[in-house]
Amino acid sequence: MPEGVAEALRYLAVKVLAGDLVVLYALKEYLIDGESPSTLSHKYRIGKFKLRGYIQRVVEKAGNYRVAQAIVRSSFNTLATLTPIVVKVPGGYYCTVCGKTLTMNPERHVRLEHRDLVDRVVADCVRLAKRSKS
Repeated sequence: MPEGVAEALRYLAVKVLAGDLVVLYALKEYLIDGESPSTLSHKYRIGKFKLRGYIQRVVEKAGNYRVAQAIVRSSFNTLATLTPIVVKVPGGYYCTVCGKTLTMNPERHVRLEHRDLVDRVVADCVRLAKRSKS
């Protein structure tokens, strides 16, 4: 598996596990369904330029637009069924896995403290994508 595919999947898995499901749905609607960033930014109430940044990050990590489409198409169902491990609480965030109240960015916490979980999610996505190919 090319390194770019793993990096794009890791980026998406961290976003979902940190509770940012909007990014996954917006990427799916942009890359697969063909919606415009303006429409999606209004629908999900995020800035158009922030959304374009998410799109650009996934496309850059994947290597090109077509690979990014394939990654989102093959991993969307798996990632959409994940339960986020970080929840927003008054005054910050709470990690349901380690029981910590977070003072840092929840994505950074997931990426650093729960790397094994992120790696498992990425491996599951890759395994399911390979199975659907054959």
